[in-house]
Amino acid sequence: MHINLVNSNNNKPSFGLKIDGRVAMDLCSEIYGRKLAQQMPSYVKHFETLKATGLNTSELYIAKSLKEDTFVLKNRSITTAYEKPLVKAEKGKLLEAWFKLKPEDIKDAEKMLQDVIDEKRNGLIEMAQNAIVRTMLYTKNNEKDIAKSVQKMDDDSVIELYYKAMDLVKKDI
Repeated sequence: MHINLVNSNNNKPSFGLKIDGRVAMDLCSEIYGRKLAQQMPSYVKHFETLKATGLNTSELYIAKSLKEDTFVLKNRSITTAYEKPLVKAEKGKLLEAWFKLKPEDIKDAEKMLQDVIDEKRNGLIEMAQNAIVRTMLYTKNNEKDIAKSVQKMDDDSVIELYYKAMDLVKKDI
C-alpha cells in the first residue's frame, strides 16, 4: 500500500479517497429536499472519515439505475477492468445508504480489486506450463522471463490473455 506523508516532520500517513463531486451534490440535495438539515454535521463528519480512508488513487462515485443507486469504488492504478459496488440505495434513500458505508468497506474493496488482478496474473504464470500459453507470454513483451512478462502487462492485457489461456488449457485437458 502506498502512503503519502502529509508532513515530513510528524510522519503521519495521509490517505486520500477521492469522492466524486456528484456524491456530495446528490446527498446535499437529498438532505435539504427531505428537510434533514440537522443531519448535515453527521454527513460532513462521515464524508471526512471516508475521505481519509483508503488509497489516494481510489474514487467513490454513484452508479444510477432506474430502481436504485449504488456507491461504487474504482481504482485505476489497481485495475481499469473492475470496479466494486459497495452499498445500494433505494431511490430517495441515498442518505441512509451513505451512513451504511464504512471505512472497512473501502479498504475491503481495494483489497478485493487487487486480489482479482493478482489472481489473473498468477493464473497466467501457472498456465505458462502450456507451451502455447508460454509462447503467447513470450511474444507479448519480448521477454523470456514469464513472471516479468506478466508484470509488464497492463491489467486489460492480463485479463484478455488469462481468458484466452484458460480456453487453451481447457482444450488440452
